[in-house]
Amino acid sequence: MSNPVTNALTFDVEDWHQLVEWKLNGTLPACSPRVLAQTHEILNMLASRSVRATFFILGLVAEAYPGVVRDIAAAGHEVGSHGWSHRLVYHQSPEEFRVETHRSKSALEDILGRPVLGYRAAEFSVTSASRWALDILAELGFKYDSSIFPVDGRRYGIPDAPVMPHTVRTMAGDLLELPLTVVTWRGRRYPVGGGGYFRLAPYAVTRAAIRRINSEGRPAVLYFHPYEFSRSLLVPRLTSARAWIAGGRYLVFHNVNRGANRRRLARLLNECRFAPAAEILHLGQYTR
Repeated sequence: MSNPVTNALTFDVEDWHQLVEWKLNGTLPACSPRVLAQTHEILNMLASRSVRATFFILGLVAEAYPGVVRDIAAAGHEVGSHGWSHRLVYHQSPEEFRVETHRSKSALEDILGRPVLGYRAAEFSVTSASRWALDILAELGFKYDSSIFPVDGRRYGIPDAPVMPHTVRTMAGDLLELPLTVVTWRGRRYPVGGGGYFRLAPYAVTRAAIRRINSEGRPAVLYFHPYEFSRSLLVPRLTSARAWIAGGRYLVFHNVNRGANRRRLARLLNECRFAPAAEILHLGQYTR
């Protein structure tokens, strides 16, 4: 490995088919077994390179397939919470968020038999309008959050948030924040190293960005979803012509470069050093 800085490798585990069909059809279907095959493919890729990561698992997945939660932990990875239903934080009231997040944390802890330390919001929806969520996370016993994207985004982001890991003072005590990765170019911050940014940008761009970030002494925080590496086409089961029209962008956007994505991730795992988020934050007790 040519990179001496250890970066955080994270995966948000959710069932693409369940969430897209819920959004487009208006009813929540059962969690599909596709999420199992997609997640185990990632686990195999990491195991072959002795790389460990953090898996932020959606409550709906944990409820449907508790065995995959155990498989992730048994392989030496950290398990974190991704909420329960993937509702955006700023679409919930504080009480709704508290109930849903507690439900997710408790379900994961019941499966694992140990505390869950970290949380990541659906679509990074801890924004300036929903900072109150950090108080609730600390109240529920989380040690860190990794939901804030320090960019000026349309759907998410807090443009003036620190880019380094930092401590947030909340009404319920201190909470560590592990922000998503950005680079600054010509006075503006740009997101890199995850999701569509990784899949659509040339690999050289991502690699150069990580190298620059590490040269500044900070870890990159990479995030992915297992479905982004699926070997089969992502096609939702839709119930109306209107839903198919609305779903066109999901078919196009989420299927672009999936094959290249697998090759790029394999290359990145060989060229950079990675660890679970809790280790980046010096919280080693997640495996106890």
